[in-house]
Amino acid sequence: MKLFKTLIATAALSFAVNANAAETQKEVRFIGETEFAGFCKAIVNDDIRTLRSSLSRSVGRIGDSQRQVLRVITSDTGLTCNGSNLIDFSVERGADSVHEFLISRS
Repeated sequence: MKLFKTLIATAALSFAVNANAAETQKEVRFIGETEFAGFCKAIVNDDIRTLRSSLSRSVGRIGDSQRQVLRVITSDTGLTCNGSNLIDFSVERGADSVHEFLISRS
């Protein structure tokens, strides 16, 4: 009986932790050109490392260097997330680190 109570308590605790972890993740759905979703994901998570990785993977497809890729994707006719250009989207999402990176490098 004691083992049964311990198992129930452990299961309840595990469920509470999993539910809490699910709440902290931001729900995001990518549509359109999902090949470039890494840029939007970097802004949603305010993650410069993901942004740099997406820049590296896009060299050769979008531009000849990471700086050129950044210029192209942040231009007025460049990449959009949720209908906004990357710089505006980073402001909307409160992605201060990524916003600062985009502004200082573009």
